[in-house]
Amino acid sequence: MIPFGFLFAEEPQSYCSMERVCVEFVSTLNGVDVYFHNKIATKHTDTSLSVSAVMVNMKSNKPLPLLAVLRGNRKVKLFQLKTISKKKKISYKIQYKWILGNFLSKHNSSYIYDLPFDSKLKVRVSQSYFGQKSHTGDNRYSIDFGLQEDELILAARPGLVIDTQDKNIEGGLDPKFKESANYIKVLHDDGTIAEYAHLRYRGVLVKIGQKVSLGTVLGHSGNTGYSEGPHLHFEVYQPTKSLRKKTIPTKFRTQVFEAETLTEGALLWKREFGSPIEKKVLDAEGTFICDRLDVITEESCKQTSFSKLSPIYVLVPILRPDVHKFQLQLQKKESAIRYEYAWETKKEDWISTFMIPIQDFQDPVDGEWVLSIWSNGNLQKKIEFQLTSL
Repeated sequence: MIPFGFLFAEEPQSYCSMERVCVEFVSTLNGVDVYFHNKIATKHTDTSLSVSAVMVNMKSNKPLPLLAVLRGNRKVKLFQLKTISKKKKISYKIQYKWILGNFLSKHNSSYIYDLPFDSKLKVRVSQSYFGQKSHTGDNRYSIDFGLQEDELILAARPGLVIDTQDKNIEGGLDPKFKESANYIKVLHDDGTIAEYAHLRYRGVLVKIGQKVSLGTVLGHSGNTGYSEGPHLHFEVYQPTKSLRKKTIPTKFRTQVFEAETLTEGALLWKREFGSPIEKKVLDAEGTFICDRLDVITEESCKQTSFSKLSPIYVLVPILRPDVHKFQLQLQKKESAIRYEYAWETKKEDWISTFMIPIQDFQDPVDGEWVLSIWSNGNLQKKIEFQLTSL
C-alpha cells in the first residue's frame, strides 16, 4: 500500500515492495504518471501485477484495477492519473500486488521431469500432493523429497534462475518461520516456475540470470523455513489472474516408470538413460536378513551365518507403498528340505518385516541355505547364508 501522495512534491515519489517491485510517481502538468519497475528482474523475467487506486479530484486514463505483465527489468509507465479540476486539492493512493511469472503462461503437461537429486541417492517422498502437513491450498501439488542436510539439489528441468534466497538460518514447525525458507526459482521455457525450497544457509550455488541445464547442481538441501526436518520442497507453479500461486501436477522419470506421478512413501532413485525399467516392488539392495529386529541396517546385517537358537528377520523396503503379496522360499542347498511362507503388506507400509522361525525347524539345519523372495510371481531377491545348530 502506498501512502497518500501530493503533486506539490518537487522530486519523484517512489515505494518498493520487498525491495523488488517498485512504483514511482512523476508529476506532470496534467497530473501524475505512474511507473512500475521490477528491480531484481532479468531481461527474460515476467512479473504479473495488479494495480488499483483511490483518488480525489483525479481520474485514470486506463480502467482500474489494472492487470498487467512487467516484462524484463525496464521501468514502464502503466497509466496516468489526470487532475480533474486544478482549483481543487488532489490526492491519490496506489495499491498493488505482484508475483513473479506471467499469468498467461501454460504448462507443457507432456514434459517429464528428472528427479532433483544426485544419481547416487535413494530418496523417499515424505509428503506428496494434498499432504495434510502443509500441502494444501496453493501448495497442494507440491512434493517433499527426504533429502538430508547438505545433500546436492539438481535441476529437474532446464531453465533460467530468476530468484534466490540463502541468507536465512532458522527453521521449525512454527508459523513464524513460514517466510524464512531459503530457495531457488527457475523459469522454464513454457513460462512456469520451479521452486526448490528449504535450502541450508548459504546453500545456493547458482546466480540470478544463470541458465541451467537438466541436472545442473543448484544448491544444498537444508531445514530452513516452515519445516519439521531436512528435506527438499519442490513445486512447479504459474500465477493466476488473481495473482495467487497455482501449483501444477508434474510427472517424473524414475527407476520404475518412464513417467510417474509421485506418491507419498515412494522410494526413488535415478535410472540411467538407456537402462531398463526396474520390475520390482522392493529395493533389492536394501533388503537384508538379520537375527535382531532392532538393528536391521546395512552395516549391522552383513553377517552370513546364523544360529538355530534365534529367528531370522527379513527387512523389505517397499518401493511404492501398497498392498503387496510376498512369498518366501527357504531352500537348503543339495537337499530336499524346503520351507515356504507368505505375508501381505499394508497399504501404508514403507518398510515391511517378516520373521522366519528357524528355532522351530525339526530338520537338520546345518549347512548352506538360499532364501528367495517373490512377489506377484516375480523373483525379487535371493540371499545365501549359513545356518548352524549352535
